[in-house]
This record gives sequence, structure tokens and C-alpha cells, in this order.
Amino acid sequence: MRLDNKVVIKKLLFAGLILFAIVLLGFLYAYFQSGIEKIGYVKVLNNKNQDLLYGREFEGRLVDSRGNDHLLFKFKTTDAEVDKNFTLFPRRFFAWGKNYVAYTQNLKEVILVDYKTRKEVFRQGLNERIEFINVNREKEEFVIATEKALYVLKYQKKQGNEKKSLFILERVAEGKFCWPSLSCDSRYIVCGENNNKENYSATSFVLIDLQSNTKKKIFSEKIGNLPLTQDYRLIFSTAISEDNKWAVISTSSSASPPYVYLVAVNLKSGAVREFSKNTGLCNSPGFFISNDKYMFAQGEPEYKGFGDYSSIIDPFRSKPVILHLNTGKLEIVNDVPKDINAYWPIYGNNKAIYFIDRNYQSFVPNKIFDTNIYRLKNKKVELLFQIKGGIVSYDVISSIH
Repeated sequence: MRLDNKVVIKKLLFAGLILFAIVLLGFLYAYFQSGIEKIGYVKVLNNKNQDLLYGREFEGRLVDSRGNDHLLFKFKTTDAEVDKNFTLFPRRFFAWGKNYVAYTQNLKEVILVDYKTRKEVFRQGLNERIEFINVNREKEEFVIATEKALYVLKYQKKQGNEKKSLFILERVAEGKFCWPSLSCDSRYIVCGENNNKENYSATSFVLIDLQSNTKKKIFSEKIGNLPLTQDYRLIFSTAISEDNKWAVISTSSSASPPYVYLVAVNLKSGAVREFSKNTGLCNSPGFFISNDKYMFAQGEPEYKGFGDYSSIIDPFRSKPVILHLNTGKLEIVNDVPKDINAYWPIYGNNKAIYFIDRNYQSFVPNKIFDTNIYRLKNKKVELLFQIKGGIVSYDVISSIH
């Protein structure tokens, strides 16, 4: 009897040691993984055809601070209009989730690729042109705007042993929308809408409630009292705070070049606050760093002629700034060296700011230069990655909300 008890005790001790080892390895793996910076980016390969302004070959890649740089997808565009759409607007056709990246192939298919396996896990064609893709990273749900409707791509529950795709694409709203952002609870979509017959470029700002299936226009496509044939609103990006209180858009009139600034909408009270005086020369997109603070890049070296209309003075270096939405105060992040133009800031949950510096010269035609990706943490700027070639999309895969 005693022998049997000893055997049972030994087995229990052995099982306990195995369990402890598994838990320890899990903690060690998580610890070492948390220290790795992972960036997803879409690279435009150097243009060999000097008659074209932009390259037609793209690569979606995942790079980390250990030196690993993996190809996720690769494709070519088919015509000049597609080239223009892919390269001129950041975050337009690529959205980086926690585990998957979404992109579109020639504006007709929605495709998902798994970061770990680097394999395609979803593909669905549409009969209308895809124009924008964005993501709710927490729920791994993607919002897609086409020329005719809004779609949400999300996980679907399997019934028993059914062999269905992990994802389902649902059509949630009819209309022509731009720059959709999905709220953290996946209830709301904020976006621009182009539905004016008088001018199809004019953009109003709307809130779509997916729970009640309603759409509300927050403010008009009109600028002042001018007719839409003379002047109208353009929208360059949208964002919604984690608590669904604030929506922020970057916007401008139809002037060329556009003087882009921020407008904030308190979705609970309906109050609209325009920050045209202190947020001019906004570079889209931006990012909420808390429920009441919005970070963006401000300044453009090419636009010195805006000096009379902006608080920015020569030489118009682009730098990260934080807008306090309750007070309208603008806080400048002064830790970026003056020889760096900081674009496209992203805020991680490790309290670090990530940004890029586009190394280009506007007077050199048909040339794509390299892109640097930096991290600002504890008032120290560190160069993380040097990407050979221009990039049209990037996001932080680790160390982010």
C-alpha cells in the first residue's frame, strides 16, 4: 500500500514539474517576445520605367528588431489610376491587425494573410472597386469601403465540424464612403460620405450605428455658405476614441494645395470644434494616445507659402504634436532632432511614439528614396529600421494597443 502511495506521489510531483516547466517556458517566451519590435510595412519597389511617376510593384513585409524580414505578399498593379490610388494615400488599401494583414489586389479582392504562417487565409472578390480598408485591432475586424457600400470582415463561429472560412464579409451600409474607422466595440463607424449629385468630390462626415442600423450626418460637405461648385469639404482621415466620445477628422477646403487641419466632434454632446488656426499643415493620419488626446504630425517643408495662415514658422519641419481635445491646447513633442521630418506617428501601449522619415527630394523625378522608421521613448530617438525604397503603409504589430 505504501509503495502504491509513493508511486502516486512521484507521478504527481512529475506532473507538477512538467506543468511548472510549461508555465515557465510560456512566461519566458512572452517576456522575450514582448521585447521584440515588429513592424509591418508595404514597400514600393524602385521604378524602372522613367515614364511612370510611381512604381507598380509592391511588397508587404514584416520586420523585427532581431533582423528578420519576411515577405507576406507581393503583387503588381495594372494601370496608372491604380498606381495613383495605392501610393498617394497612406493606410488606404492595407490594414494591419494583431494576427493578420488585409490588402486588396487590383481593387477587386479582399485578402487576409496570417503573420505567423505567411499564408493567405481569406480571399473574396467583389463586383465593385475597393477604395479604403481599416481595422479594429482588438477584435481583428476590418472595415472596407467600396465605391458602392461599406463592409465588415470578421470572425464567424463554426457550427460543429463545418468546413467554413474563419472570416465572413458582411455588407453593412449602402453608399459611397471614404476613410472609415471602426470603434473599439465595433458598434460605430465614422467616415466621410460622397453622395452629393452637385459635386461628387464633396465629403460630409457621418456616424453609422451598426447596432441600430442608422446613419447620422454630423456635419456638411459645405464650407461656409459657398455653393459646392465653388468650394467644398475634403476629408483625409478619421479616428474615433476608445470610449466613443470623440471623433477626429483631418479636413480642408478644395484649395490647391490643401490647407489640412483637424476638426473634433464630441459624439455624446454633438458639439463640433474646428482647430483650423493651430492644427494647420496636418499630415494624415493621426492616432489617439488617450480618450481626450490626439497625436498627429504637423508641418510640411514644401508648403512654406502657408506661413501667413499657420502658427508654424520656417523651415516648416514636420514634427509630432498632441492636441488636447477638451481645451484645444497644442503640445509640441520637442524631442525629435531638427534634421528629421517626422511623419505618420503611431502611439504604442509601451508609451513609445513611432514615426517615419521619408528621404526624398521633390525635384528629382520618378525616384523612390529610402524610408527610416524611428521610435521615440523616454525622450530618446532611436532608428529602428532602414527600409530600402518608399513605403505606402506601415504599422506596429507588437507593443501597441
